[in-house]
Amino acid sequence: MPPTDLELLEIYVDALFTHDSDGRMISVNEPGGRPAPRFFFSRTSSANLWRLRHDLPSSVAGELEELATDEPFNEDLRAAPRSLALFQEALGNEPSQKPEYFGPAYRFPEAFPVPIEVTRITRSNISLLSSMPEEMEDLQRDLEAWEPVCAVIEDGIAVSVCYSSRLTQRAAAAGLSTLEGYRRRGFASVAVAGWASSVRAGGRIPMYDTSWENTGSQGVAHKLGLIHFATLMDL
Repeated sequence: MPPTDLELLEIYVDALFTHDSDGRMISVNEPGGRPAPRFFFSRTSSANLWRLRHDLPSSVAGELEELATDEPFNEDLRAAPRSLALFQEALGNEPSQKPEYFGPAYRFPEAFPVPIEVTRITRSNISLLSSMPEEMEDLQRDLEAWEPVCAVIEDGIAVSVCYSSRLTQRAAAAGLSTLEGYRRRGFASVAVAGWASSVRAGGRIPMYDTSWENTGSQGVAHKLGLIHFATLMDL
């Protein structure tokens, strides 16, 4: 039986962050990961899920726990939490301050087209990534930590690359980079579909998220028929 949306969200959160023995967040789950947000709040249409960073003062942690416990469920996954301003205030932020991250999380349908135009990147053909931006140098240096890595090759170079930005034994979250001159041509959705197929073949659950501001990334999700099952927020 497939996991429920809440179970899937719990699996995803475990992939997004490393945690201590008390379930408190420590860092973003990537090689050399930066500190986790102080407070993470997420929800499906019928349940809320949150995490606190390990170094929050107990008074702040207690206030956030109380607010999050009282937060009502909301079927509108685009809506901000009712207590968002109170969350910010408890953290010492301006109540009107925007979240560090706010956007949809998607699951892949049981069946989706598996493209043949995707190349799996390995050490033997890693030179294909030489065209990608400098921020992807970590991926090229530590390729095995981001596998599977799938690319669309055009004009002899990788023009769109999808990789495992977060990885556990159960799930992988998609990271995506497309060269500016090759955007809005369908390459990104092909790369993501190829990556997701490879993730499933390896026995993991592929997942995809983006911010509300990133309409291009949302377009990739819609083109692939991904299902918006949860909303994520970092404060």
